[in-house]
Amino acid sequence: MTERCNAGGPTIDRRGLLGGAAALGGMTLLPGGLRAAEAAPKKGGTLRISMPYNPASVDPMTGRNLPDFNVLYMVFDALIDFEPKTLKLKPGLAKSWTWKDAKTLVLDLVDGVEFHDGTPFNAEAVKFNLDRYKNDKRSNIKADLGSVANVEVTGKDQVTLHLSSANAGLTAILTNRIGCMVSPASVKKAANGNVDRTPVGTGPFKFVSWEDNAGFTLVRNDKYWKSGLPYLDGIKIHIINELNTCARTVLAHESDIALNMLTQQKQVADKVKGIVTTASPSMIFYGAFLNYGVAPFNDVKVRQALNYAIDRDELNRVLVDGLGEPSSAILPKESWACDLSTANYYKYDPDKAKKLLAEAGHGGGIEIPTWGWPDQSSMQRQELMLSQVAKSGIRLKITPATPGQAMQNFMIEKRGAMLISPTGGYPDPSQQYEVLFAKTALRNAAKTELPGFRELMDATETAQSEEARKAAFAKLQHYVVVEQALNLVWYFGPLVNIMSPNVRGFEDGLLGTPKFDEVWLAA
Repeated sequence: MTERCNAGGPTIDRRGLLGGAAALGGMTLLPGGLRAAEAAPKKGGTLRISMPYNPASVDPMTGRNLPDFNVLYMVFDALIDFEPKTLKLKPGLAKSWTWKDAKTLVLDLVDGVEFHDGTPFNAEAVKFNLDRYKNDKRSNIKADLGSVANVEVTGKDQVTLHLSSANAGLTAILTNRIGCMVSPASVKKAANGNVDRTPVGTGPFKFVSWEDNAGFTLVRNDKYWKSGLPYLDGIKIHIINELNTCARTVLAHESDIALNMLTQQKQVADKVKGIVTTASPSMIFYGAFLNYGVAPFNDVKVRQALNYAIDRDELNRVLVDGLGEPSSAILPKESWACDLSTANYYKYDPDKAKKLLAEAGHGGGIEIPTWGWPDQSSMQRQELMLSQVAKSGIRLKITPATPGQAMQNFMIEKRGAMLISPTGGYPDPSQQYEVLFAKTALRNAAKTELPGFRELMDATETAQSEEARKAAFAKLQHYVVVEQALNLVWYFGPLVNIMSPNVRGFEDGLLGTPKFDEVWLAA
C-alpha cells in the first residue's frame, strides 16, 4: 500500500458550529477569524493575553496540561498541522508525507528552516526529537510513540518512521506534543537536557522570559519560515489564576484577550458594549480521573456506581448554562469515532449506584480520597458533584491543590483515588484512549492495562479504512464506558474566550489549542 498525503485524515465537525450563535446568548461580534476579512492584516503591536493557568513546563515532552499549548504553539511548530475547526490535516514542518505500507511512514521536510538559536532544522533534528520523546526518562509522552520501532534519517530533509505495529492515527498524533520540534542544540546545552523553562523551537515567536504565576514574554521570530508571518511584534502573557479577575482585564482594557474562560465570565462580558465573546464547541471534557489500580476503584462495580451517581444534565445546566454536551464517553457525539449507543449509557440513578456499592461490599457507603483544584469555578464543580454522589452514599474527601500539583500528587506520586479535572482532546481518537489508559501514559495513575484493552486498542490502529476504524472504536468505547467504567465523564464544555474588538484573526478550535501566527491588532 502506497499513500501520499499533503493533507487528509478523518475530520471531526460539530454540526451548526456557527449556526447556533444566537443560542449562545449574546455573542457580541463574530469571532476574530471572520472579522479579519473586513480589512487586510497589518503588522506590529504586542498582544496582551490574560490566562488563568501557569504551565508546569514549556517543554513539549514534560508538560502535563492542555493550557500549556497556549505557549507551546507560539514557540514550536509541529511536523504536521491541522485545521482548528475540523482537525483535517495539513502540512507543517513536514511539507508532505507518504505511507509506503502500513508500518512505514516517510516525512518530507520543509527545507531551510532554522531554530530560534540559529541551528538548522533537518532530518537529524527530527530523529533527535522523536528519539528523545520515546526514550528520555522524563518524557510524559512515550505512549504517543509506542508503535514507532525506530526513526531513520533517509535524506537531509527526509525521515522514515518504522513502526512495530500499524498505527493509522500516527499522522494526526504528529500534530501534537510529539510533533513539536525542539532545538537539539538547546537540549545538549542545558544541564541534564532540561529545557522545561528555556524553550527553543522554530515557531512564530521566540521565548524571552517566564516568571512563575506572573507571565511570559515572547517576541516575533523575524526569520520565520512562513512568509509574511507572524503579524505581531510580540506577545505578553499575564497569568491570573482567578477567572473573574482574568476576564476583567479585558473589560478594563488592560489586556486584549482572556483565554480559557468559563460561561460565568461570558455572562458578564456579554453585557459590556464592544467586547467580543466566543463560545465554541470543543473536545475538552470535564469529569474525573480514577486510579483503578487501588481501592476502592479496583472494583468495577464501584466505578460503575460512581457513574450512575452523577446527574450529567444538572452539571451541564448549572455549570455551563446548558452549552456543553453531557456524555459518558471520552469523545463527543460529533466525532466520527464516537459510538452513539454508549455515549449516554449512564443515566442518573442513585438507587442503582447504592445497589452496586452494596454488591461491592460497601452497603454503608464509601469514602473516596480525591484531589481537586482550588479556584472558585473548580470548587463550584466539585461541590455540585459532592452533593450529587452523596445521595448514593459516596463521600468525597476533597483536597484542593493547584492543577500542576494535583497532577503531580495523583498521576505521579499516586496519592488519592480520584482527581477531578478537565482534560483535552487529541487530533486522533486513538491518542485520546492511549493517553488515558495505556500502561505508560501519564494520565493513567494505575500504570496498568486491564485485560482486553490492548487488543481493542491495537485494532483501532491496524484498521486502515475509516469504516473499519469506526467499528473498532465502537468496541473499545463499549469496553471503556460499559464493561470497565475506567473514568468519569460529565460533559464536553464550550470554549470561551473574551477579547477586544481590535483582536483580529483569532480562531479557537475543537482542541482548545489556539495559534497566534495570523493574529493581528487593528489598532
